Amino acid sequence: MCFIFYQSTFLKGIPQRFTTVAELIKFVTMVIFTCSGQHSAVNAGQYDYGGWMPNNPISLQLPPPTTKGKTSEATMLQTFPDVNTTVQGMATLWLLSKRSSDF
Repeated sequence: MCFIFYQSTFLKGIPQRFTTVAELIKFVTMVIFTCSGQHSAVNAGQYDYGGWMPNNPISLQLPPPTTKGKTSEATMLQTFPDVNTTVQGMATLWLLSKRSSDF
């Protein structure tokens, strides 16, 4: 069917050709589900988790801590992004989590 390469190997799960109508139906069904129901289930709750910036900062100004319990509040505040970057990240998460209103 098509040749898709990833690091010099074929992507697993994407057939090069279909030999029966049943194989085609199964593949198209999986694509439709992955692009609709599964995508919505995985992405709809992004803002619920990432809306509180420490859970999912859009960027870090310093490397993340490597030892649990050894970081001070001052270091954490220096590590987190500035307010404008945070607001842009939260707006993006909100937009991605919002239900589509075009139908």
